[in-house]
Amino acid sequence: MSSEGKKLTGLKKAMAKQMIRSWTDVPQFQLSTTVRCDQLIAYRKGLTTKVSFTAIIAKAVAIALTEFPEINQRFVDGLVESVAEVNVGIASDTKRGLLVPVINQVDTKSLVDIQNDLNQIKEQSKTGKFSMEELTGGTFTISNLGMFNIETFSSIVNTPELGILAIGKIAKKPYVDENDQLIVASVLQPVLTLDHRVADGATGARFLTRLAEILENPNEQLPKE
Repeated sequence: MSSEGKKLTGLKKAMAKQMIRSWTDVPQFQLSTTVRCDQLIAYRKGLTTKVSFTAIIAKAVAIALTEFPEINQRFVDGLVESVAEVNVGIASDTKRGLLVPVINQVDTKSLVDIQNDLNQIKEQSKTGKFSMEELTGGTFTISNLGMFNIETFSSIVNTPELGILAIGKIAKKPYVDENDQLIVASVLQPVLTLDHRVADGATGARFLTRLAEILENPNEQLPKE
């Protein structure tokens, strides 16, 4: 029995080419850590406006990127481009397949503004209709599969960006606290993937450590709204 193959066309073909380019042209490495999220959960509950963990993590990423501008860059045609603002791509499951719409200037936006942008992305994902302007200009990407009960995974760098953060669900796990006591804590296990042509392991480790610090101490590190 034979079956006819179906060629990729349009946007799916473009995305396939992008993934091939990212995988074959970019030497990538991964770093992971464990983030205790008990304070983060309480922080989110204390906000007056309902905000998703994705919005909070996007803001935390933006704060960390402003402190590590060497990661908030683009590598285009052999040239490293510095970018003043933090533009975060959100890997999204849309009717037209995987797309990465961009939220611009996350570093200057409030949590409510970021959430409004995420809501708009969710609505547009139902049709998959995004303009080219909405899909370009990112400096870093976040991929969140926590809603699918995934705890940890790694993602492919969305070139010409240098980094992507893979986020799974916050899960209760055995955890040794600062007093060497074994407890049950809510933890997140983010995985950072970086372009090794520009970013090195030590820089990536410092960035991920700083991100974990922000998420573990949200009341001191994150805005109230």
